Amino acid sequence: MRRNIKFGLTFAIFALCFLGYSLFQFERTNSYNTEFNLEIHVEMWHYRNNILLSYSHHPGTLTNLGANWIEDQLGDSPGADPAKWIALSNDAASPDPAWTTIPNEITTGDMARAAGTYADDGTGQWNITKSFSPSETGSCRLTGLYWASTGDYLLCADTFTVINYEDGDTVTIKWSISVS
Repeated sequence: MRRNIKFGLTFAIFALCFLGYSLFQFERTNSYNTEFNLEIHVEMWHYRNNILLSYSHHPGTLTNLGANWIEDQLGDSPGADPAKWIALSNDAASPDPAWTTIPNEITTGDMARAAGTYADDGTGQWNITKSFSPSETGSCRLTGLYWASTGDYLLCADTFTVINYEDGDTVTIKWSISVS
């Protein structure tokens, strides 16, 4: 009888170990973890008479409002207008995630917020580019990417080295975005 109890206990322990191992394996092989990464960069080119005067490349700052907009686009109710509107400013402020608009947005001289052109750069990568042709003299050092032509809908912002533009110059802003 003692032998039967030892056998029964040994069998029960083996069965529990096997069951635990099986459940652990099932859990391990059937769990899915996905990380979502977003990178935003901005480039600026300043040309005069077809001569490159300056170039800069920086990582952009995603705003809190922009993060919530991305959440809505991916998980709630997507809006009709994509983030394609590029604006400029000469404000010296550093981008702040709390912004809903860039400070002192330029609205004159053909440098006002305008729709950029979308281009696919591969899986999960795209850019929005806009070339501005100023019709007056001025300067800029800050850019923002919006999802509306007017209003406080700032996705991200970034600074670059101040440029002094003149009538006839070309100022090109390129926002590059990737998700992985």
